[in-house]
Amino acid sequence: MLQPPTILFLSDTSNRSWPSALAEVFPGYQIATQLESADPANTIAALVWKHPYGALRHFNRLRLIVNLGAGVDHIVGDPDLPAGVPIVRLVDPGLTDRMSEYVLMHCLSLHRKLPEARIAQSECRWNFMAPTPPDTTCVGILGFGKLARACADLLSRIGFRVVGWKRSPATFGSFDVFDGREGLPLFLSKADIVVSLLPSTGLTRNLLDSSFFHAMRAGAALINVGRGDLLVEEDLLASLDSGHIRHAVLDVFRTEPLPIGHRFWSHPNITVTPHNSSATDPSTALQQVVENIRRALSNDDLLNRVDAEAGY
Repeated sequence: MLQPPTILFLSDTSNRSWPSALAEVFPGYQIATQLESADPANTIAALVWKHPYGALRHFNRLRLIVNLGAGVDHIVGDPDLPAGVPIVRLVDPGLTDRMSEYVLMHCLSLHRKLPEARIAQSECRWNFMAPTPPDTTCVGILGFGKLARACADLLSRIGFRVVGWKRSPATFGSFDVFDGREGLPLFLSKADIVVSLLPSTGLTRNLLDSSFFHAMRAGAALINVGRGDLLVEEDLLASLDSGHIRHAVLDVFRTEPLPIGHRFWSHPNITVTPHNSSATDPSTALQQVVENIRRALSNDDLLNRVDAEAGY
């Protein structure tokens, strides 16, 4: 008796409504949520997030691997992925909206100096700070991909001035976008708030170091929603302690969960959030998964294919 084709869902942390959603749109398929229940000979697609390295080693008949999020540093770091299987990432409108909201929320908080207000409150100190319009603040976004452009559009609609930086030259309408190592100091000199949306690659790891912070404007702030290993933690702490950087909003970390006792928890000029700036929502991302599985089975071009060598 022929076994039905299998779709493997392998994630401990991603939204657990995925298996039932997949079962509805693939009624003739087995949806496996454990490696032991997925026969490698019949498994045609794997949906993964932070999977154990080596877990897919024997799944040589996969037609597609779907990374259940925008960041792909974990999956491309797996040395035991089956050779030749394409990887796609999700560019989910729900994820994009949540990220844009998070960035806007913290840019407004920094612009209106709410971190300073919280410190003043803890000291029972009345510290009047006159409000100013958003166009007095320039937000610089590192990594000007789809997520960053959505953030830039929302920020500019509110009134913030926005500039961008990316590794290679590009033109993005009304936004000034700097590029390359030579363009980074000029980009940093313009930004009152620097937002990092960069992926983790060999070129970006440890980018946010002492020289980076020194090039930022005095009194500027940092928001890191990219990847934790971009940040040299001791260098950030030194810049905050010196007063050169006034505040940092951190949603991603080298070690997650952030260890108890880490200085980030108690530093008065750091806001910590538990990697919840955004997440993939099956209700908005499912059709993209369905379309990519259809394309993979038909040997058509895939949406949002990952370049494993480049790391994004």
